Amino acid sequence: MIRLAVAVMAGLVACGTAQAQKAKDTLRFAFVDPISTVLDYDDPKSETRLTSAMVFDNLVCFDPATRSFKPLLASSWQQVDDRTIDFKLRGDVHFHDGSPLTAADVVYTMQWILAPGNNLRFLAEDFGWLERVEKIDAETVRFVARRPTPTALAHLSVSASILPAKLHGGYAVKRDFGRIAPIGSGPYKVVSLDAGNGIEFVKNDDYRHGGDCKQAPQIGHVRILPIPDEQTQMAQLATGGLDLLKVFSKDQADMLGANPSFEVTASQGLTFHYMTIDSINRSGNEALSKLKVRQALVRAVDRRLVAQEVLAGGDQVQVLDGLCVPIQIACEFSSKPPSYDPAAARALLAEAGYPDGFDLEITATPGSQGLGEALAGELRKIGVRARVDKVTFAGYRQKQRDGKAQMIVGQWPSSGLPDVSATTQFFFDGAARDYWRDPEIARLADAGMTTLDEGARKAIYREIFDRVNELSYILPVSTKPDAFVHTKDLVVTPGSINAYGVVPWEMRWK
Repeated sequence: MIRLAVAVMAGLVACGTAQAQKAKDTLRFAFVDPISTVLDYDDPKSETRLTSAMVFDNLVCFDPATRSFKPLLASSWQQVDDRTIDFKLRGDVHFHDGSPLTAADVVYTMQWILAPGNNLRFLAEDFGWLERVEKIDAETVRFVARRPTPTALAHLSVSASILPAKLHGGYAVKRDFGRIAPIGSGPYKVVSLDAGNGIEFVKNDDYRHGGDCKQAPQIGHVRILPIPDEQTQMAQLATGGLDLLKVFSKDQADMLGANPSFEVTASQGLTFHYMTIDSINRSGNEALSKLKVRQALVRAVDRRLVAQEVLAGGDQVQVLDGLCVPIQIACEFSSKPPSYDPAAARALLAEAGYPDGFDLEITATPGSQGLGEALAGELRKIGVRARVDKVTFAGYRQKQRDGKAQMIVGQWPSSGLPDVSATTQFFFDGAARDYWRDPEIARLADAGMTTLDEGARKAIYREIFDRVNELSYILPVSTKPDAFVHTKDLVVTPGSINAYGVVPWEMRWK
């Protein structure tokens, strides 16, 4: 069915002529999920991470090229003590309605987030570290953490969109702000928002405070359309209804990219593919609790071949030897997973008592199911009778919580956080996701969350990721770039760490 749909689309692309909206200075692309708000506080997902960043700003931003934080709404900051950071605001930033952005807006935003009963999704993950925020003067704000928090700037750069206090505070139902009349200080203003027709934006001509890591936009208008069916999105691109399309399979990228009217841009952010192995027999597959078996499974996988054959992204798809992406803060490791060697893998299985292999169920999450099939094929070559359970996201989380996942093949976006602690807290938190319960990793992970010295943190995470490799807990497979097909007169700059993969203010017309 999928290949038939691709073949039909190939015919559409061959005979259709994509007419981009360069003349109208309007960039058009589509979301699969419904569009109900532009504010990520209300509906946190990759799409709203994008729209929030278009409309709102944070105190600081992260520069992937230098792995450092740079000013945005804050012109500078000072670590007063191990729990306190003072931010000095620029003083020349205005919201889209012309009102000045001041310390009162920052304090209001953070106090609203932390208010008792405000059950925002991911509140604990994004802001559990924060005790209080205080206004020092009109341009100075003090953030006080509950404990030494080396990830404070990382969280503030990703999760803390600053809202206008008077406007947002005026809504009895706070969710109405993001879907009726959202006003921010970001590079784009909202012209209209309708669940059926999508969102229209116009560039903020007064946007001058973004600096290097959030540039002033060049494209004048952006329209995001709600098109839940991926085949319909492809047809719209082929016939000139869209200028940019996010694709989720290598087949789609290769087929559309073969058309001379289009280009494919792969943008590598923070997401990577992985293969977890239940080392403590939560799932009832005792074989996986044996180190030699796990080492055999890792040695059976030709990661480079699998990644190139299955994943979209071309040269941007790179094999990973550690459980982090190099642009993340404190991404350090000195070991590698056992190298590809199917003969050695079969020998290890025999030594472990499984000369004839064993049965294995692989849980493949949405977006990684093709990879799951490819990895199952690799394991079957050494006698492991692997089958793939292709689950919905809800199904994956249920199996994970219930301790029923023998092996998971998935992708991890690091919650958009440019710090490796997001990964260790996700996998090794001692809760439902943790299929290793390694006390040494738990100790190190706790230390990494309270150590402010950058060199010391690198050493901590080097120990963690080396231990993961040595004990074959999780196999990092490859980077997972987001692939975009677009008209040839559109320049798409790769490398954004935004959860969506690219951002309009880094695009331009040729």
